[in-house]
Amino acid sequence: MRRAHPSLLALALVATLTGCASQSQRHHPVSVDSRPTPPPTAPLPPGETPGADTLTASPAPGPAEHTNNGTAPAPAPEKPAADNTPPPPVPVGSVMTPEERRASLARIVADTTAAGSAVRKCGNRKLLPDQASVLETTTSLLEQARAALSSEELWRAESLARKARQLAASLECPG
Repeated sequence: MRRAHPSLLALALVATLTGCASQSQRHHPVSVDSRPTPPPTAPLPPGETPGADTLTASPAPGPAEHTNNGTAPAPAPEKPAADNTPPPPVPVGSVMTPEERRASLARIVADTTAAGSAVRKCGNRKLLPDQASVLETTTSLLEQARAALSSEELWRAESLARKARQLAASLECPG
């Protein structure tokens, strides 16, 4: 057999003795309770995304803004906020064209009619617990759709009516 080269043996011995980590650099775990708590953040106004203020470009401080000792000067006082109240949201109904409104109302009527028909078919029958739960949820969705329709929330009424129709389709009560 061939003998190992002495420098390889020395390298293996050094690697074995030192290992990958030394005791002086080992990090000890810190419990979660002893870690500092980050400062609370204020809730964002509606329509504003987190970090939106970081997207605006702010100029880097020029050399004239530093004092003689190399530290930055005190921050300038912030401008008072003029009016942080967001404008009222535009109702969806006012954005829809008359044709879109008619089409939406037609879909709502079709969905609520189909769901209401299924509810009436099953209303006076003895149902299994699963069917009774579906019937109750469908009835609730229909009531919510009517309330949304009366408050001119067509997008919400359409969504609720569609859910009611889809749920009512799973009710199998012979007519």
